[in-house]
Amino acid sequence: MKLLASLLASFAVAVLTTVPAQAELILAVNEGVTYYVTPSEIREKYRDLADLLGKQLKTTVKILPVDQYPVLRKGLDEQQYDLAFVHPAHHSLVSLRDGKYQLVALTKGYTDYKARFFVKGDAKMKQPADMKGKSFGMPDPDSITAVITRATMRDLGIDSTKADIRTTRYQDAVPFFVENGFSDVGVSASGAVIKQWQEKGGSVLYESKAVPIKHMIASTKMSVMDLEKVRTVMLGLDKSDAGQKILAKIGYKGYESGDPQQLALLAKWLGY
Repeated sequence: MKLLASLLASFAVAVLTTVPAQAELILAVNEGVTYYVTPSEIREKYRDLADLLGKQLKTTVKILPVDQYPVLRKGLDEQQYDLAFVHPAHHSLVSLRDGKYQLVALTKGYTDYKARFFVKGDAKMKQPADMKGKSFGMPDPDSITAVITRATMRDLGIDSTKADIRTTRYQDAVPFFVENGFSDVGVSASGAVIKQWQEKGGSVLYESKAVPIKHMIASTKMSVMDLEKVRTVMLGLDKSDAGQKILAKIGYKGYESGDPQQLALLAKWLGY
């Protein structure tokens, strides 16, 4: 009986002191609405990174592509995601402002994102003030490019609620509006679009203030220890061969620490 009691006591202690396996974590990924990427492509791109994060956090990290902004907004508001890569900076900025998420890292090469106002080479507009009263073509109204554009128009004294604005989901379709006379001014933050436009003889009339995009954020429900583990992984990717292979697959150069105070100021400038 004493032996049985001893075994039962040992079993009880073991049960009480065993750390339960952590439930899987959700990594939401939004690549923006103005560049089309399929969910399967997203899962494949981020699979190796998710595996690495899961190894460090001792759990499974599930990739959840979220391409619809209303779904993303709801998920962030309800803290449905443990981690999130968010291309449309205004959505992550709102979550940071509300204290529901905290910044993990910014994507290198995307900290100087600007909306560029472009016109035909023979356009009579030569300075920003000349755009008043003109028609505009820009990407999706809820894209970060459109949000930056409206803030910039406000600074220039142009009321975007009254302006003649035509929108299209994809950035590379904006030049079509200007080329064919549907819009006097086109707006894009795509370096490729602007480069091609200038090579054809077009010009850039004005550039917006720079805004970092493609944020990685973590729910405030995540422990400080786990947050630091994730941050360490992200900031160290470009410092190892294995990490560089992951970055090559994702398509980015690496990640860097951001300034939450600077992001808060940008959120206010954007109107949030």
